[in-house]
Amino acid sequence: MSVNQGQRTFNFGLKTTKDNAEQVEKVISTHAAFMRENHSLDDSKIQVIHYYVSKSEEFKNPADPSEGTTGNMLYTINEVYVHPEGIGQHMEAAMAWDGIQDFMELLGTYGEVLVANGEVIETL
Repeated sequence: MSVNQGQRTFNFGLKTTKDNAEQVEKVISTHAAFMRENHSLDDSKIQVIHYYVSKSEEFKNPADPSEGTTGNMLYTINEVYVHPEGIGQHMEAAMAWDGIQDFMELLGTYGEVLVANGEVIETL
């Protein structure tokens, strides 16, 4: 299944120092487990098209990586839902999840870009 214009998303961009990376990744790992338990690519659970988390060291100059890194780590958490109601279904399940407080603290502390109920406006 492909991503289509109009579908709804969560896209979170986080930034932390390398010293905090292990702590951040532990919380992200619990979120991934929650996603696997409550979401699926078919219609047997809350239906997503994509869920992925990425990480990278932050470059001083992304156009010239030879200039080195800043010492920070960057993370993105990305979810694309098949149907608009998937956002509400996700939030309902998340409120019952025992890791929601840690995840919300993570977003509050390290979140640089927090897109909730985003709309896909371009695709391939």
